[in-house]
Amino acid sequence: MIRLPFGRKPAGEAAPRPSAAFAAWCEEELERRRDARADFDEPAFRAAVALALGRLKAKEREGRA
Repeated sequence: MIRLPFGRKPAGEAAPRPSAAFAAWCEEELERRRDARADFDEPAFRAAVALALGRLKAKEREGRA
């Protein structure tokens, strides 16, 4: 299950950028997958994350995320 902190936040606390929240989730998922499977394709996972983060950061710069 994906748990990204886009919902409620404590008063006075800035919301994390979507790209930062996604990157943190991806690091956790990478560790989980490493531990779970021997056939995990880490280079493909890292390439997909890099592509998604690049697009998400571009949308943040445009002010759409």
